[in-house]
Amino acid sequence: MRLQIASGFYESESLPLSSQRCINWRPVVTESKDALNTRALLDVPGISLFAELDGANRGSHKMSGSAYFINGERLYEVLRSGVSIDRGEIRGGNRVSTADNGRYLVIVSPGYASYVFDNTNNTLETITDRDFRAASTVRFKDGYFLFSASAGDVFFSSRLNEPTRYDALDYAAAEISPDYIVALHINHNELFVLGEETCEIFQNVGGVGFPFQRIDGANIQKGCHAPASVVEFDNTFLFVGGGLNERSAVWRMSGSSSAVKISTAAIDHAIQQFSEQEIKDSFAWTYSQDGNFFAGFTFSGSAGKTFVYDATASALSGEPTWHERQSGERDAEWRVSSVMMAYDKILVGDLQSGKIGVLDADVKTEYGNPIFRQRSSKPFSGDGMPVFAGELALTMESGVGSDIEPIVRLDWSDDGGRTFGSELQRGFGKVGEYESIPIWRRLGRFPRERVIRFTTTAPVTCNILKLEAEIDVGRE
Repeated sequence: MRLQIASGFYESESLPLSSQRCINWRPVVTESKDALNTRALLDVPGISLFAELDGANRGSHKMSGSAYFINGERLYEVLRSGVSIDRGEIRGGNRVSTADNGRYLVIVSPGYASYVFDNTNNTLETITDRDFRAASTVRFKDGYFLFSASAGDVFFSSRLNEPTRYDALDYAAAEISPDYIVALHINHNELFVLGEETCEIFQNVGGVGFPFQRIDGANIQKGCHAPASVVEFDNTFLFVGGGLNERSAVWRMSGSSSAVKISTAAIDHAIQQFSEQEIKDSFAWTYSQDGNFFAGFTFSGSAGKTFVYDATASALSGEPTWHERQSGERDAEWRVSSVMMAYDKILVGDLQSGKIGVLDADVKTEYGNPIFRQRSSKPFSGDGMPVFAGELALTMESGVGSDIEPIVRLDWSDDGGRTFGSELQRGFGKVGEYESIPIWRRLGRFPRERVIRFTTTAPVTCNILKLEAEIDVGRE
């Protein structure tokens, strides 16, 4: 009997209902009916070192082909060679918001100051205009740098193509529902002003005075709960938020009048275990690779989490498909702080250090550290009848490792995923041993349901292609 193992994260608030976790494996749906299986679990990429800076990463930005990273309290330009140039001080420790017009890179350090880097003169200066307000986020549109004010009451703009000059009258407020303004975003050349409970859309109408005016009827009854969670994705954008009296979830903007929730009830429940401040501090990143489009949302806490939405797998399966990324063997967020496509590489900043890495599918470690992969299955049952598990065979992409045979470990839970027993190890082939299949025999009787779990930290390709079982139901 073939068992379905290649689905994503769905850990219910009631573990016996579903305790499925998928850590550092990504579920894929094959587009060919002639493939070995319709679904599989494939590796997530590893990380190799590209450059090393001082201080943990607070954000990154690509401007005119060059990569810029804000690490610690410094702005660095990182060249194609991996050599870095210190461009000046960016005070603060929180995540930054950035925007550029090709020459000027504006950096907002919430709670501290805002800065302008000029890549023509290679100068960095603090915005000191007396009409500039303390800001929380920045975007660029039609020659203007647009800011959400830290006070949350208005958004405002620079002078045309002059990011260091401001006019006290160049501002506007949300009009339909005057809730606290959290962030700004530009999509399809429209300005989205995201409040805590609603979103309004503005357009540049020109004329005398402040040029941005609200588009009649263009408002969405969902707001944003985390300014750094707003991220461009797959021709629209995503964000962590909700509407009036709603707790946090992940939403996809679907037009000028609606947003669609893409997080499952299990993801919602997991997010809502974090505190209000931890949700507010969450952040998002995106990248695409091998035809898949990923958006990740990181929540830091005592046991942080990074949840990753796969748009391609979701479209092919017909249901939202998520998995987890984490660094290390204990529950924790993935160490990636920001993602940027530059120099024909996917560059990543690091939450834990000053490392700048390259996200690479051919690398099987994170900066030399093992990648922890774990998959907990859905509950398998005999519809109330006792089940005798005779043999379990896991088909993996074997024989692609090294001269040391890689190991995969099996354990299981008969109490709804609450506790797991001792692990049983099997190898899946030294290099060249392509027909090696990990098989576990005489796995005993379980009275109602069983959750099985596979774990590996092997520094090799660890793709799971199918799972098959020999079982007897309802008899000795």
